[in-house]
Amino acid sequence: MGIVAGMDNDGNFVSAISGATRNESAAKTKSNSTLDKEAFLQLLVAQMKNQDPLEPQDNSQMVAQMASFSQVEELQNMSSTLNQNQGFDLVGKMVAMNTTLATGEKKTIEGMVDYVLKEGKDIYLGIGGQEYNLDDLSGVIDQ
Repeated sequence: MGIVAGMDNDGNFVSAISGATRNESAAKTKSNSTLDKEAFLQLLVAQMKNQDPLEPQDNSQMVAQMASFSQVEELQNMSSTLNQNQGFDLVGKMVAMNTTLATGEKKTIEGMVDYVLKEGKDIYLGIGGQEYNLDDLSGVIDQ
């Protein structure tokens, strides 16, 4: 069976086997309800811009907010490291991945993880020449 790949109208890489782009896979995992560090910074700046000049924020409150920001950032870094380690642990193991074919049909594929690839915040598992987002992992067959 051959692998047919190309670009869609938006310039995203599309695989005819999985039928999904990396961007689509990453986009479905990101929720609008999550608060990342960029949103936290925007809130902090907006709060500082809109505070009452006659009653400015207490310094202890500002320090507490900055400490909260540091905690959020470190938790995100720790989560990213844990995901990456989980991916590395799967190398050489048989796994099942959820995927969508070009026809829109959902299918589970099985294969051995050959390598792990990190692109930005996303972790991809290399299985049989294809790359699948770690978030699409449905189970480990070979433990």
